[in-house]
Amino acid sequence: MPVPVIVLNFGHSVLRTLDDYTNAASEIYRHYRKGQNVVAVTSAQHDQTDILMAEARKVGPEGTARNLAELVHLGERRSAALLALALERIGAPAFVRQARDLGLKAEGSTTEASLVGLNKAQLEEDLKNHDIVVMPGYVGIGDNDRPVLLSDGGADLSAIYVAHQLGVKAILIKDVDGVYEHDPREAGPAPKRYPAISWDDAQKRARVLIAPKALDYAKTHKLEFDVGGLGQADYTTIGAKTDAPIVPKKLTSKRVVMMGCGVVGGGILRRIETMPNRFTMEKIMVRNVQKYIEQGINPDLLTDDFDDLLAAEPDIFIDVSGPIDPGLDFTRRMLARGVHVVSANKQAIAAGGQDLINFASDNSALLTFSSAAGGGMPVLEMCLREAGRITKVEALLNGTTNYMLGEISSGTSYADALKAAQDKGFAEADPSADVDGDDAAAKIRLVALLGFGQLINSNDIPKQSIRDFTLDGTPKGAMKRIATCWLDSGVFKTSLDVRDVPLDDFMAQADGEEAHAVFTFTDGDQYRIRGKGAGRWPTTESAMADMFDISNADM
Repeated sequence: MPVPVIVLNFGHSVLRTLDDYTNAASEIYRHYRKGQNVVAVTSAQHDQTDILMAEARKVGPEGTARNLAELVHLGERRSAALLALALERIGAPAFVRQARDLGLKAEGSTTEASLVGLNKAQLEEDLKNHDIVVMPGYVGIGDNDRPVLLSDGGADLSAIYVAHQLGVKAILIKDVDGVYEHDPREAGPAPKRYPAISWDDAQKRARVLIAPKALDYAKTHKLEFDVGGLGQADYTTIGAKTDAPIVPKKLTSKRVVMMGCGVVGGGILRRIETMPNRFTMEKIMVRNVQKYIEQGINPDLLTDDFDDLLAAEPDIFIDVSGPIDPGLDFTRRMLARGVHVVSANKQAIAAGGQDLINFASDNSALLTFSSAAGGGMPVLEMCLREAGRITKVEALLNGTTNYMLGEISSGTSYADALKAAQDKGFAEADPSADVDGDDAAAKIRLVALLGFGQLINSNDIPKQSIRDFTLDGTPKGAMKRIATCWLDSGVFKTSLDVRDVPLDDFMAQADGEEAHAVFTFTDGDQYRIRGKGAGRWPTTESAMADMFDISNADM
């Protein structure tokens, strides 16, 4: 089963500050968790190209400079590196490739070149091995293996060209959510947006929004592509036809309340504060209000009373607490009011099971819990998409124990490995749920429910603890505690056990807190996914992706 691929281009208008790379990484993760591998093409950050051009004019010759591209394309290379770093922080797999690495050949002048070649096999191999490839746009490789530039807006052309060579669709991410009758930022009556617009009409209405050379290339080769903004569900499709423009759905900021504000909750709060047009945090319930005031959180946000969360009349309730109680009860009370729920509380969701899912549906509320299992690895999304054809799932469902086993295999004692995991924020002060397997067991229950339609209890899962784990001799490969769910002649089985995995195995290649999973299907095909299974930002990103889904569905 070939993995779908999408090409995303991030224009300089959406990469204005360093925070915008976090938002761009979120956009990539939204597509990755849908089961798509991603080629991300970057423009230089905001005015970086202008700055480099000014530097070139100050020290370089008048007129055409043969070495101009050597300087100017550094803006795109910097941008690609920053985006890859942002992806690495949230636990999404990312690999940077330069134009030369990919054989992205170009012909023409130093600053007005056209793309003429791509090493498609190399890019496909990179996608197979890394899932997400980040590459700079605006630059190709010309004569004598020298970089050349593709003219203004050249990153648009890079994305559309690469998508054409791969036979997939490109999405150009801009600072407006599609093509309008006129610029929606201009004074006057609000314009309507086109759901679809032809290449010819786009050349009239969107030549400022979309690079002309990119539009011309798409028209010549009859290529459809989309244009839209960050975090949205609908785009304008540029292609063969023009649909009548429509009044776009109005985006309203969702009122959010949250229970818990620890490592993950703090990350979610920081992310929400950067996007007031989508979300506003109204109240946060914690046990010790004074503790969080001393950490610098606005006292007006904090409470220790659940009734204050209800009084805030939220649209979304986030549960990043740990225990089943009161998490499950409070989740049900929110759902009963039609409040959407984003939960990282795997114990509560596993205990609620199918009854809780049905309860949410009965109350016309969305119950999302991607962050309850896998961290930055979208294992539950795969279960939901492929339910009915999955015969086996093997996964590293606890990034903490994966990290600790790696440390122990390198000669570190159990105690020191545990302390290091706690210092990095992977393990709680009480590590029992991680090391004894209760955390992974709760996630297994969710995989069993969503992927196999099986209702099981934690006691049904054979669990191997790693408490005080020591090596018995030198490992031949890598020590991993692997969660497995499978059908054996129609009988559902599970296990959680430590194995010495050969180094060439996909599971063995998960380093530190990384997590890997392999899905086997009824036709014998397999699908591999990866990401970070522990830590603030991977889990935060998974919760934020759920929130964007709710926001888009509720427009």
